[in-house]
Amino acid sequence: PSPKGKRLAAALVYALPTVMPRLILSLLICSSILNAAEVPPALRDYALPDAAKLQDNQGRDNGVRFVDLNGDGHEDIVFSNAREYGVFLFVPKERAKKGLQWDEGWSQVMREGKAGDANSLPPIVRADGRDTGVSFHDGALWSETKQRIPFAELLKVPGPAPKSPQDSLKALHVKPGFEAMLVAAEPLVQDPVFIDWDAKGRMWVVEMGDYPFAPGEKTKDGSVGQEKVSDLQSGRVKILEDTNGDGVYDKSTLFLDGLKHPTGLAHWKNGVFIANIPDIFYAEDTDGDGKCDKRETWYTGFTAGNPQHLVNGFCWGLDGWFYGANGDSGGDITCVKTGKNIALGTNDFRFDPRSGEFALEGGRSQYGKWRDDFGNWFGNNNSTIGWHYWLPFRYLERHPEAVVKSIRSDMNDEKRLYPASPPVRRFNQGSAVNTLTSGCSPMPFRDSTFGTDGAQVMFICEPANNLVHREVLNYDGGTITCRRHPDDVKSEFIASEDNWFRPSMARTGPDGALYVVDMYRLVLEHPEWIPAEIARGLDLRGGEDRGRIYRISKSGAATRSPKGGTAIQDPIAAMRSSNGWMRDTAQRLLIERNETSAVAALKPLLGAAPAVRIQAAFTLMQLGGMTADEVFALIHPLTPQVRAGALTATGTQSDAVFSEFEKVLLKQVPQKAAGKVVMPVITNQNPNRQKVVAKYVTEAASLSGDAKRGAAIFQKVCMVCHKVRELGVEVGPDLTTVATKPREQLIEAIFDPNRAVEQRNAATQVTKKDQSLIVGQLASETPGNITIRLPGGADIVVLRSDIREIKTLTTSIMPEGLESVLSAQDVADVLTYIGSKP
Repeated sequence: PSPKGKRLAAALVYALPTVMPRLILSLLICSSILNAAEVPPALRDYALPDAAKLQDNQGRDNGVRFVDLNGDGHEDIVFSNAREYGVFLFVPKERAKKGLQWDEGWSQVMREGKAGDANSLPPIVRADGRDTGVSFHDGALWSETKQRIPFAELLKVPGPAPKSPQDSLKALHVKPGFEAMLVAAEPLVQDPVFIDWDAKGRMWVVEMGDYPFAPGEKTKDGSVGQEKVSDLQSGRVKILEDTNGDGVYDKSTLFLDGLKHPTGLAHWKNGVFIANIPDIFYAEDTDGDGKCDKRETWYTGFTAGNPQHLVNGFCWGLDGWFYGANGDSGGDITCVKTGKNIALGTNDFRFDPRSGEFALEGGRSQYGKWRDDFGNWFGNNNSTIGWHYWLPFRYLERHPEAVVKSIRSDMNDEKRLYPASPPVRRFNQGSAVNTLTSGCSPMPFRDSTFGTDGAQVMFICEPANNLVHREVLNYDGGTITCRRHPDDVKSEFIASEDNWFRPSMARTGPDGALYVVDMYRLVLEHPEWIPAEIARGLDLRGGEDRGRIYRISKSGAATRSPKGGTAIQDPIAAMRSSNGWMRDTAQRLLIERNETSAVAALKPLLGAAPAVRIQAAFTLMQLGGMTADEVFALIHPLTPQVRAGALTATGTQSDAVFSEFEKVLLKQVPQKAAGKVVMPVITNQNPNRQKVVAKYVTEAASLSGDAKRGAAIFQKVCMVCHKVRELGVEVGPDLTTVATKPREQLIEAIFDPNRAVEQRNAATQVTKKDQSLIVGQLASETPGNITIRLPGGADIVVLRSDIREIKTLTTSIMPEGLESVLSAQDVADVLTYIGSKP
């Protein structure tokens, strides 16, 4: 080399130790950029998800890779780095579902989050952008340590991670002045949906371990189902005991296993009645080992189906009968003890554990029918806070000439909720958040332990929003109404940050505390109402091995001791209690033993506090210790609701008094339409209708809607049978409650209304004895008449004595053929109006 070259070589050798590391680093960075993924050519017109950029802020490989995970021929996205991760499926145009927030492109979020959390993936690149060696082959992701994650796992719909019982307790927000205590959790309980205590103080727990499918069950269209997939996939009843008196249950005994979707139980003598589709049966432990060894069916024929809509109960009535809820499914009931056959229809029911008699009650409640201290009955259904059933069936049976359109009234139309949990994408309604969609177990608080915070209060569980809501009952007027508690203006009585918190019951315990039953599940919606392509990617049984029960009490307040169950030694003493459960159990013990010797001790209680004297009066009437006139005279001077309870307690002897009267009342009660209910689905296949649906789905999907035009179309075509906010008539569903459902589902409901018909929306055909026909919606039933609602909202009351035949048709009251009056643009406009803000 020349002298100049020698000098350059010497300079390089001298500088090599300094330059080499930088040179190597630069080469590595360049290499990582060259090796980083590129958007597949066919998909370059689609924007990447915000988190899944090809390069980080410093221009290095961000860990994004393109892989066809589901074999549909489209490249999906998997990315993972030292900061975050995500899996995004590509949604082609033909599978786009705007209602589910699945736009065309990489919009289907399977999982995403921060590195290191419960659902994170092995990092594809390190913090400096270097490739870690993650590869994709043989149907799996392979990490540098040979960890294998199958594509099937990456295709599962994401969900928040479960919390331990202790962490879930910390996530529970209760009102200031109250405290929460975890009294039972896994492994003692799994999937609890109902609790009650026996006279020994033990807690009995009903566990629906076979939710959402019992082995072999499927959705009605057969697209989703399960064979036996777990040893926990069974309904159970357990007995919990607190052996050391610290308020925490520490012993669990399996009383009965192998049940199918059990929903509730009630204690009677030495056993329990259990609701277990299709039966209500009596089960008993005859040898004292805590396990059932005697079982007999009392009633059978309750309709099977979605476990959210099954027969359920039970609540002890002041009259000594057990009351149950229809569950929205009905049935033709065979009463084994009496041999009678009774069509349940749209009604709730009650039964007498002494004789086996079965009778209809006003309904129909979905999950939970409960009463207050004065014998007023309440139920609800999903998006309804509560119904007050203001007129008992037995009085209408006694007076068939009394014609009424409805025997229940809406208590509050409010639907706004204030959850504490992070909003998550609903599986069947993408944006249905902060609104009442799963209200259940409307239960009055029945003790004085909460002071004014619990006075005339009703609690409603709302598992979809992970909370327990509180309402104040208003007894002024002909029917009972309610309103949000003034201390809960923009909050809830109980709200959890844990999305797995699924309260199904909140009831007053024997110690005066509020006990909250938490089924603790990832998936709440039943697959019957989830699109199959989503349901198949869900862990439908996530949480099957978990369950929690909480005790809510006043902070630092001295409540009854011991906590939880309290054994009843003296029923007369227990009858003096301010606690509703104590009085109910005491009354039950006296009635099942037929203790007529207790009459003398009960009579002084007729001068006690109103709730006590009402229950004492009912007990005396059952035991035959007083005449109706004597009971009525003792209670007459009190408040109207107490006088009403006394009137009921007097029974048939004061029938004339009642007739004149829970007539005046009929004039005072507003004639409201029957509330919204859901029944099993009738399915019909019509290829011609499906062609129309497909056409409108394709054409309307690409059109922008105009709410103003949509309002005009709604008034012209839809409002005769549907309601949106204050506009229209509610014959079919209130469209405000379904506005967030996928556009495809709504279009199918418009143009193929008979494909999936909820029972309550099925047309009912009445043939009268004069051969005239009436076809419409069955709005309500009483022993003396039925009410048929016609399009436009007009109600026709038909006396049963005038009816020759009642027939439920397999078609909807919604007509076919609306394509003759609605264009694709009309559909886009009206759907935009339905989903618009007021």
